[in-house]
Amino acid sequence: MLYIPKFEPLQLQNPNYPFEDICYTGLNPDYKVKINGKDCPVRACRVSAMPFNAYWPGHQRDKSQTEWASFISFFGDEQVTVEVECERDFDKAVVRPMSKNVITTVEENKVAFTLEANGNYVFELDNNHFALHIFYSKPKTLPNPQDVTYYFGPGLHNPLLITLKDNESVYVHPEAVVFTTVFAKNAKNIRIFGGGILNNSNQERVDNSGFFSDYPLGNIKFIDCENVEIADVILMDSSSWVCAILNCQDVSIDNIKIVGQWRYNTDGMDICNTSNVTIKDCFVRSFDDSICVKAINDFDVCENISVENCVCWCEWGKTLEIGLETAANEYKNFSYKNCDLIHNCTSAIAISNGHYANIHNISYENINVEFQEYNRPEVVQENSAQTYVDNKEPFIPCLIQIANNKFNVLYDDDIADEKDKNFGYTHNVNFKNINVYNENPKDVRVRFQSKSEDVLVEDIEIENLTVNGEIVKELDSIDTFVENAKNIVLK
Repeated sequence: MLYIPKFEPLQLQNPNYPFEDICYTGLNPDYKVKINGKDCPVRACRVSAMPFNAYWPGHQRDKSQTEWASFISFFGDEQVTVEVECERDFDKAVVRPMSKNVITTVEENKVAFTLEANGNYVFELDNNHFALHIFYSKPKTLPNPQDVTYYFGPGLHNPLLITLKDNESVYVHPEAVVFTTVFAKNAKNIRIFGGGILNNSNQERVDNSGFFSDYPLGNIKFIDCENVEIADVILMDSSSWVCAILNCQDVSIDNIKIVGQWRYNTDGMDICNTSNVTIKDCFVRSFDDSICVKAINDFDVCENISVENCVCWCEWGKTLEIGLETAANEYKNFSYKNCDLIHNCTSAIAISNGHYANIHNISYENINVEFQEYNRPEVVQENSAQTYVDNKEPFIPCLIQIANNKFNVLYDDDIADEKDKNFGYTHNVNFKNINVYNENPKDVRVRFQSKSEDVLVEDIEIENLTVNGEIVKELDSIDTFVENAKNIVLK
């Protein structure tokens, strides 16, 4: 049974609401879409237009660095035919991930294609600008309102802040938009679910604090919580880290969609000092690291992290990252499987051991990585007058980067803690079935580097690495850099 949520242009209830262009006051006219012949509303979202960023200057990015994109969200359990009528001229239409082999048929300004199964896709014309994000989810049963602590039905809601306590839940109907931060501290058995939207555009970040503090910031922020479930919601327009999980245990993140992120440090998911985490079937388009595991306060062990069946689009920083903050004694038992990294910036896969952690037993399996000919390098904005200039030179992100550059040194801080003077040790990392779709004219790059001759990067195994379907038989055949590393084995 196909369910396409209704969506009407919404009027804000408060005429003095301070944000004049919240995207849900209208639909995006770039595309008209039909699903199995039925009209599907095309919603608008603001995204970054360029890899142009700055160290925190005390205000958010200028809107000239952004552009409008689109998304659709619908539910079903059947094969569907998608018809897209495009308002823009184009030469080529592509549906990503490339691993799904979605074939497009073009007739004048209309494009048709078939989606065989549920999943998260991106429709693009010629390049990555003005993309249409497609979220096709399994049908869900609506809960009884009396069974949910905070029930948001169809329409616009602006509670601004929701603070969860033990055994409390938030339900967001697929036809609902909720302007808020969902926050919890020292809570057990908490849940956010439903197919609707949590939008954080009501909040403005005003300084460089708040990441690790108790201040509610971003779409979702949970601290010192246990037994956490986040499922199916769409997270938009965060003021900072989008989904921040700090010092928590037993966390499930299932089929959430992160899109419409353009402000500074809008990491997709930051899993900090947390163990026993499952992340699956999610879509992340972020303007900083997409799925990142960090440790920031001398936590003993960060372990048992699973990331599976996710589609990621990173517009600044690193896509699947461990670090750069690794202030834990040990990271172990991390598994990344069946993920598609469709757009990447600095690195697709990175272990950035920036403190003193012993990182080991990390595996990556069936990871598909896409590099485009229009990839451009990150540019740091040095002052407010500087504008982004595209030099038209192709850039290829790192495919794999393992390093132990010191976090404090990179950010010009003194290393006062004696323990933090120790270099991080990364070893026993396995890569299996890494498939690269390279449209870029430059060679694929990998980096294995330690800043210490005494603490090496070691015991790294890569099995079945392919580039455009061809097996890589020797690392020397691609752009490889190795320093203070040993036992780097290609099978």
